[in-house]
Amino acid sequence: MKMTVENPEQVVKEAFWLAWKACGGPMGLGYLQNNPNATKDAVWENVVNSGDYEHCPNEPNKVSADYVFGRMMKVGFEWDENSITFRDDIPQPDYQGWCKKYPTRKDLVEAAILEVRKDYVQSLEI
Repeated sequence: MKMTVENPEQVVKEAFWLAWKACGGPMGLGYLQNNPNATKDAVWENVVNSGDYEHCPNEPNKVSADYVFGRMMKVGFEWDENSITFRDDIPQPDYQGWCKKYPTRKDLVEAAILEVRKDYVQSLEI
């Protein structure tokens, strides 16, 4: 599925943050990597540089992660200057804990878009 968005990389970063928070906690031995106080930047850094699926230098606009700080996410996105591409199959709660809050990847991306817009509006008010 492909969605046209403004600031696609920022939306992807927000989507990983929302998914990570929605997972609720680590799974199994993931407790060994648990970081319950992780920030949005720390989650993004884990996804891009030290997650299970490292950010490939040859594909700078494509990221995916299996586990992030012990939370089973199994989600990935690809983007260009004005869109985000992602799988449209149905996520499974046993493997993608975030889908209990966001039933589809589209729901997750739409929530991320709203958060990015809200952050932008708040920055204008300051």
